[in-house]
Amino acid sequence: MRAFISPLRISFVGGGTDMPFYYKKNDGAVISTSINKYTWVFVNELKNNKLLLKYSKSELVNHKKLIKHRLIKEILKDYKYKGYEISFFGDLPNRSGLASSSSFSVALIAALEKIQKNKINKEILARKACDVEIRKLKDPIGKQDQYISSYGGLRHLIFKKNRVLVKKINIKKKILIKFQKSISLINTGYFRSARKILKIQSKKADKNIHIYNEINSLVPKFLKSLKAGDLKLCGKILSKNWELKKKLDKNIYLNNFKNIEKKLEGMNVYGYKLLGAGSGGYYCIMSNLKTKNKIKKMFGNKFVDIKFDKLGAREIKIIV
Repeated sequence: MRAFISPLRISFVGGGTDMPFYYKKNDGAVISTSINKYTWVFVNELKNNKLLLKYSKSELVNHKKLIKHRLIKEILKDYKYKGYEISFFGDLPNRSGLASSSSFSVALIAALEKIQKNKINKEILARKACDVEIRKLKDPIGKQDQYISSYGGLRHLIFKKNRVLVKKINIKKKILIKFQKSISLINTGYFRSARKILKIQSKKADKNIHIYNEINSLVPKFLKSLKAGDLKLCGKILSKNWELKKKLDKNIYLNNFKNIEKKLEGMNVYGYKLLGAGSGGYYCIMSNLKTKNKIKKMFGNKFVDIKFDKLGAREIKIIV
């Protein structure tokens, strides 16, 4: 059996400017990092020519045309058919605002590339995942998730009309560690389909273009503050991004979130935002360590501590 992983991600600022309606007219940008929570793909060869798929459901088919899972079916169209058992597992729930769907795509493509004796190329993984999700399946999503999940690390991604620039953010090790330790995730307990939310946002894109421009303008500010080690200012910019994002559509913010935000504001955190498209998933919070311990105590099993992933999508050895 062979195992492949692709990391989930946290997007700090710039989300939405990686959507086609924006970057085809203006350069978009995000600051994002992959984290040590993953989508796992396990592949085992079968002696027959059947395909056994195990995700939240199980499928046993004689041909890939019979696959019901839309994403797996579309990805497998580009690869030669052979008898395989392919199992999927996620460290955190789907529909959580952490790019689980794109991580799923990248992990499966990485597995299929390696099985066919191709070298895992980060750019190819990201492009293929984007092609499947955006062009073929016509999902109303952006490109940041596929790229950060593939490349890994703390990145400054720039989205141009026909290409994506993936820049490593060079900051002092001391600042990087402090930044990593400042972050907490809180599970809201609500999970939703990002496709539905983003479809609505795309329809309102022209009307809201001034908001996207403001969101885009936060990226260089966040980057400058991060390099200077000013995490309090980074937190303020994070919260500003969230305030702007809520203006895109009334369905992004649920009344149930008020209680979470009231608790956070009472603890004087640096800043916070809801990750992903909105309407559920995880809050990303920045604070000092003393406050972080209070957050952990207050939210209990809803609290998730993370570290940054540096390597992106890859094959890993299974030690039995």
